[in-house]
Amino acid sequence: MLTNIDLRELSELSGNDKTFLSIYFSGPDSLKNLEKRFAQIRRVLESKESGPDEKEHFEENVNLVREYLKNNKLKSGSLCIFSCWGLDFFRTYKLTLPVKDLVRFDSSPYIRPLAELKDEYENSAVVIADNKKARIFLISSAIADHEATVHGNIKNHVKKGGWSQQRYERRRDKQLLLYAREIVDALTELEKNETFTRVILVGGKEIMRIIYDNLPPHLLERVEQKAVDLHKDEKIINNEIMELFFEQERKSEQDLWQKIRAEYLRDGLGITGITDVLAAVKIGRIEEILVNRDYKIPGKRCRKCENLEEEKVNRCANCGSDSLFTVDLVNEIVEEAQKTGASVDFCDPIQSLKEAGDIAAFLRYKY
Repeated sequence: MLTNIDLRELSELSGNDKTFLSIYFSGPDSLKNLEKRFAQIRRVLESKESGPDEKEHFEENVNLVREYLKNNKLKSGSLCIFSCWGLDFFRTYKLTLPVKDLVRFDSSPYIRPLAELKDEYENSAVVIADNKKARIFLISSAIADHEATVHGNIKNHVKKGGWSQQRYERRRDKQLLLYAREIVDALTELEKNETFTRVILVGGKEIMRIIYDNLPPHLLERVEQKAVDLHKDEKIINNEIMELFFEQERKSEQDLWQKIRAEYLRDGLGITGITDVLAAVKIGRIEEILVNRDYKIPGKRCRKCENLEEEKVNRCANCGSDSLFTVDLVNEIVEEAQKTGASVDFCDPIQSLKEAGDIAAFLRYKY
């Protein structure tokens, strides 16, 4: 499960040379091409740019990975492996979500794919309710765990007129209110034990309205709701919930971009472009980062002082060394963000963000 992966811990592991082997398997068939990928990396390590010990570190990591895969057959699902022989570090994560096949040899664990998954599949609380029953789920890594059931058994409206109807309706309104408050209490109790960023309400319009009206303010700002006929097939209902989940994710990305853009245009707390974002994340000034999912840009890291630079430099601006090696700059920014508690949102391509440099950030402070 993604919630068990500590990206901050991984981001703090690094060296001044390429020592970490990171591997992502999309499934058991991915193993077929692993040796071919190892051979490609060996050829690259033959270049003069490679550090003196890189080949030894790589081969020792390969041996550790082979030994693990020999004793732990991958039968289904995705798998992520981080290995650093020099630091005596070896970590594996079985994933319930799909990843692309990838093998990287670098100075730190390649955590960008995990950061993207954590962003895309943030924990959400889902309330499926009608006037008879409410079910509350926690969706984590696209898997729903059943958390609570609340029974309402609210009777339908009556058509007869007069005082008896009015008394009936008052009783019914009170029952609905108590039922809704019980659902809200169950949701609040779930929040005490689990972390979730969204609340999704689906089901009957009447009960959803009353639940919404009784949510505490801090949950209210996370809510998305949709009227759904709960008599439909459960698979159709689940599909509608996931559609709403991703709609909410896309909306939050757009909202973040508009917030950063507005601040940037008024010379406030918004910055755009790789140069400014890199400079700000190094000193912990960033609160939130937004990056187009397809954005890739190489950078350079210094072997002597580990300073991180854009690829266009030939010498380290910090110590003057020309012993630099290429890194994935977005991955490095993700690592720096994890160290300082900044969030990173990977968004489906936003054209105006692309025109502004594909990456932007909201700052904690101006100067």
